Amino acid sequence: MNRILLIFFILNFIFFPVLAQNTDSKDPSTTGKESNQISVNDSSTQTDASTAKSPSKNFAHPLQIEPVAVYTKIRGNLSYWDRNFNKVYEEVRSLNAEGELKFWENFSITTSVGRTQVVLTDSPTETTWDRANLGLKYAKVIDTGSSQWLIGGGIRFYDQKRNSLFRERENPEYYLIRPNFGIGFKKGIFEIMSEFRFQTETTRKGRESSLEEFRRYYQVGIAPSIALGESFRIFTELEYREPFDKTVDTNTRFFNFYPGVSYKTDSMGTFSLSLMAALLPKSENAIDRGIRFSYFYFFDTGN
Repeated sequence: MNRILLIFFILNFIFFPVLAQNTDSKDPSTTGKESNQISVNDSSTQTDASTAKSPSKNFAHPLQIEPVAVYTKIRGNLSYWDRNFNKVYEEVRSLNAEGELKFWENFSITTSVGRTQVVLTDSPTETTWDRANLGLKYAKVIDTGSSQWLIGGGIRFYDQKRNSLFRERENPEYYLIRPNFGIGFKKGIFEIMSEFRFQTETTRKGRESSLEEFRRYYQVGIAPSIALGESFRIFTELEYREPFDKTVDTNTRFFNFYPGVSYKTDSMGTFSLSLMAALLPKSENAIDRGIRFSYFYFFDTGN
């Protein structure tokens, strides 16, 4: 736990100040009307400050880590990852859809549905429905004029996994609880979003008779991104997971790097592609490589 928190704060302290200091204060996206700065010498810009356009409070959606910002969106994901170690091959293919509805100003509810296929050496191929789930999120954007800060978090509840076999990574008979929180920063073309997550298995009544029988993990993620124009954005996401007890929660530790790109159309939504590469030795990382293709439609921004 201490190591996870240390990594989370180190990543935030490294990336956030560097981007804040190196963003050009004269960037068009952070000056003029965008920052409510009115020139007294240009009569065409002498408008009331209350009508000047303020910077958008919509943070770019990460491609891999779970966002702590709130949206009204639908998202479709097609993903694949595999692992091959000690003559044991594991391959996972997933197709799912996520929905999020923002209500009031700072809250949203989330859910998802999907199918997952698992191929494992010396085991029959298994295709199952993902766990039914429901989440609640809260996020607050603090506008400082030329930049914005984001503080957010939430909690998500997962049902049992129906008609699924017991596997090394999870027990389908238990329920899951996943709280998370994070911070974000944006200035000009730069954005960063970070997340700290804890997940535990539990019974229907939320009781845990023995610490050893429940799998838990801590996870941190950070998603720096930069806009290359109005339509393109590149991402360089990092994510690290540490099991609470490696003797119980086996084969789930990882440290992954996710380079990716998103393309926003005028009316047909946003498309993204991200790769997955392991940063730990093969014997210690739960995933060797992977890829994800996603489609987003954001109702609150129209793209």
